[in-house]
Amino acid sequence: MVPRNLKRKFLPIRPITLAVAGVFGVYSQMAGALLTLHSVPELDPSPRGTVQNPSTYAMADEVTGNPQDVLHLIGNAEIRRGGSTLKGDRITYTQVTDEVEAQGNVLLSKDGTVFTGDQANYRIDAETGTMPKADYTFGPRGLRGCADQVDFVDGSHVTMSKARITSCPKGDNAWWVDMNRLDLDQGDLTAEGTGASLYLGGVPVMMMPWFEFPIGQQRKSGFLTPTLGMSTSKGIQIAVPYYWNIAPNYDYTITPNLMVKRGLMLENEFRYLQPNYSGKLVYNIMPHDRDYGESRYGLHFEHRYARDGFYAGVNYNRVSDDDYISDFSGNIRESSENVLNQDFWMGYGRDFWTTNLRVTKNQTLTSTMQAGQPYERVPQFSFNTYKGDIGGFEYIGHIEATRFTHPNPSRPDGDRFVIDQGISYPLRGSYWFIEPKARWIGTWYSMQKSDAMMGDVALEKSASREVPILSFDTGLVFDRQTSWFGNAAEQTLEPRLFYAYIPYRNQDRLPVFDTTLSDLNITQLFQESVFSGYDRISQANQLTAALTTRYLDSASGIEWFRGTIGQRFYFDDQKVGIYDYYTNQLMGIRTDSKSDLLGSVGVRLTRTLTADGTVQYSSSEGRVSRAYAGFRWQPKRASAVSLYYRYNYAPNDTYNNIKQLDLAAQWPITDKLYVVGRYNYSFNKKGIIEALGGFEYHADCWTLRAVVQRYITSTNKYDNTFFLQLELNGLGSVGTNPVSELQESIPGYQSRSPVPSVTGRYEYYD
Repeated sequence: MVPRNLKRKFLPIRPITLAVAGVFGVYSQMAGALLTLHSVPELDPSPRGTVQNPSTYAMADEVTGNPQDVLHLIGNAEIRRGGSTLKGDRITYTQVTDEVEAQGNVLLSKDGTVFTGDQANYRIDAETGTMPKADYTFGPRGLRGCADQVDFVDGSHVTMSKARITSCPKGDNAWWVDMNRLDLDQGDLTAEGTGASLYLGGVPVMMMPWFEFPIGQQRKSGFLTPTLGMSTSKGIQIAVPYYWNIAPNYDYTITPNLMVKRGLMLENEFRYLQPNYSGKLVYNIMPHDRDYGESRYGLHFEHRYARDGFYAGVNYNRVSDDDYISDFSGNIRESSENVLNQDFWMGYGRDFWTTNLRVTKNQTLTSTMQAGQPYERVPQFSFNTYKGDIGGFEYIGHIEATRFTHPNPSRPDGDRFVIDQGISYPLRGSYWFIEPKARWIGTWYSMQKSDAMMGDVALEKSASREVPILSFDTGLVFDRQTSWFGNAAEQTLEPRLFYAYIPYRNQDRLPVFDTTLSDLNITQLFQESVFSGYDRISQANQLTAALTTRYLDSASGIEWFRGTIGQRFYFDDQKVGIYDYYTNQLMGIRTDSKSDLLGSVGVRLTRTLTADGTVQYSSSEGRVSRAYAGFRWQPKRASAVSLYYRYNYAPNDTYNNIKQLDLAAQWPITDKLYVVGRYNYSFNKKGIIEALGGFEYHADCWTLRAVVQRYITSTNKYDNTFFLQLELNGLGSVGTNPVSELQESIPGYQSRSPVPSVTGRYEYYD
């Protein structure tokens, strides 16, 4: 017996609330949490019974009787053995039968689950007994409830009759689940209920004969939460996923997804993870689409392997038809996909070199995209090397051999071999840098047909091009102590010059496989060629001048302001162009003596309010050709407002002629009610590109989210989607989770849901 004044007080670690899918008669994983695969099994706690003859500790205000026979504990009575603690106003302990009878304010704690009642009979060693009219709390889940009768079957199993479960605090009857019977398996950390009814606000809304849910962090096989949704293209959706936990590093999920307007789609996902490789296979099939009149499918397979310098991978995507993505996607980003990649690669690398073999094929989803569809590489071999500090020099090398094919017979097929070698000598000081660089690029072509054409130009059957490239990059950094609106600050002034020289090479009769005209921006001003890729290398005799200034907080280093202005000056005309299959024109030809003037600015007006913008001014046309400006205000968690304007002047290109306003916000109306919204409007098209609106209500034990979204698809049709989710803290959720869509649509969006954390079975030890 331990004297009371030596009793140790154990303080419980903070309780948490987890959103666990699997209410309404289905088994589930944690809603909103990733089902993480493990490459090796986790260590398990020591099994019960490993300690031989554990000691029994008893304490009370008054102790009478014989410790070898019957012991009476009166006043603040307590008995402990192993992982069980029993408390009460009065406890009678019989040594021979190892039986405890407790009365008055009885509390029994087992592995984080606490049962309370007026009386209990319990065998400590066997961990069996009964407690009538009991309340209970399950700490790791933030759940509580009551039962007419609690039967402790053994050390791992508890059965409750006429049980109720909720995560709401006492006095709050927002929701609960009543069950005829609830079984807890504290070994597997699962719970199983029969005869269940879900009540919302005291009203029964759903009845299920059976349901099961995890009460721990482990992944378990079973049904996940059913999801409900609605959209214009699919109608009402009901999906019931089933999760199969094959092994710690393998799992499989099959989801029957019923779409009222279209039919039944079977969605399949298989994942695997090993120390050297991992992957995922997703295959969705609809045997018959009532609206489309045909079967539909979508396939995605990805695989990654790496070991001892060798690596390989697959990224394969395919769908049944051009409209699959727009019909079955859930947002504007997915619905605008026009090209699906089918990549296969393998390679080997050492300290300063890598070699790679790649095959790239494509599936184009829009027939109007066929002219601009990218070439396929079947195959491509490359060798890359880099070596720094060779007597102060840096060397970069690239060798590439590629066979290009195109599904459009009017586009020429051929082979290309490239050697790209470069050497530089960077010099850097505390306030300056100089980097001279020299490159040589050799490119050889062999066309599959002797009469290959590119537009109206006949291509050579065999052709080559060799060109040297010289560049010189230099800059200075000046700084001074100053102030920024009363705060001590450091201002920098950073001028930079970049000169590039590339002699002219006639490339009119060379094919264009993977090269495009680069967008003009601050970064591109410091590139040698205006083209990306090896099929075109621009003529260059040009100088870029840029000036950057920054204001930095002297104490914290926070950047309060950054502004950059730059322009490129040409000393020769640009005679090298690239054929555009969309417009049937040569792009990149230039006779101006200077480029557009570019400027960018970013400013932190306060610690919570930022603004940024870019502008491109065409001196030849005397107008702004491109602009982007806006601000973001985020004064506190889950509160954000942003407004941006995008402008791109392209009167002959309807796709790139842009005048758009984009407003997005997440804002609290009360402590519990938040509204969310986004409005993206095109002034050119005089219509909405994407609109989204909804609310989030966060109560003590539940969260309700409702979001309506309208967006334009790649086929220039509008799709309307409705998201509704009720999240029952600690137990589950029902509906379609809109959080991922809100995170993508609203800059700075933050969910108010509790964040799951890892807990152990001893974290709530009393």
